[in-house]
Amino acid sequence: MINIGINGFGRIGKSILHQALAQKHIRINTINFPGFKIDKIKSYILNDTVHKISNPLDISIIDDNIININDNKIRILDERNPKKYMWCNSNSEYVFDTTGKFLTKEKALEHGSKYFIMCAPSKDETPQYLYNGNHEKYNYENIISNSSCTTNCIVPLIKILNEKYGIINCNFITVHAVTASQNVLDGVHLNNRSHRSIFNNIIPHTTGASKSAIKILPELDGKIYGTSVRVPTSNVSMVDLNVTLKKEESLDNILQTLRERNEVQVSDDEHLVSSDFMTTENPTIIDSASCMKMDEKQYKFTIWYDNEWSYSAQAIKLLKYIHSKNTNFTI
Repeated sequence: MINIGINGFGRIGKSILHQALAQKHIRINTINFPGFKIDKIKSYILNDTVHKISNPLDISIIDDNIININDNKIRILDERNPKKYMWCNSNSEYVFDTTGKFLTKEKALEHGSKYFIMCAPSKDETPQYLYNGNHEKYNYENIISNSSCTTNCIVPLIKILNEKYGIINCNFITVHAVTASQNVLDGVHLNNRSHRSIFNNIIPHTTGASKSAIKILPELDGKIYGTSVRVPTSNVSMVDLNVTLKKEESLDNILQTLRERNEVQVSDDEHLVSSDFMTTENPTIIDSASCMKMDEKQYKFTIWYDNEWSYSAQAIKLLKYIHSKNTNFTI
């Protein structure tokens, strides 16, 4: 059994909870949810604007600190500052940090957990691992990063293209759904464009996905460049990836090669839009109707990804892999 804790319980924390509950080898012991009232938690878990959960959940409140979900008793913490051994005392061997506030080894160590998985790119030299990217290079570290949702989207495709055809260079723009860090209305302190209202605006934004992708695929250093815009949708994002390959091949043959790979998914339905990819687990869904060959060795790929649900699915796959490495027990 893999015993986990979740630090923070926003969009990613909630998605990890739902997916972990469906895994018979994973047990959630603890959720740290600062400031939340336990009498509201049942409604919060069961109801969601974008994800319609199909798995039946039986939720009951045991006391002021414990809830029971499908016979899985979960302790709810209310700690804004990490306390030494807080997670160890709760039997949570692996902790997912979904707050984005503990992105260095020094900060992670404050939690005192045996294993700590950052659900965002690390801000120091903490290694970043990505399932179907470089997960097999995991080297028994106790503190790691699962990188970003956009990195989890582009890396599987880039890796396949580089291995099969060779990449000269690639650039991308991610058309990203809004996140909780943005403002519903214009803020008073307009430090940058992301403080403008998420309604009725397309907002140019930065992304660290290119830097993270290079950390995961160092052989492509100097060949990956990217940027981002935020658009007023609640979930599901899209990457427009332009790549120059060393070998020329027809687009049809490339797409057929991709259809034969489990790491990515090819969607051949030309009528789908972003909401049709809600609550999908694969982080790299290639829209074949929107792909094109632009020149001899130049290609454009459109990739869909649920930036909440597929990212959480990737995090759980990475968890299961590192646990199997640490225990020699394959799940």
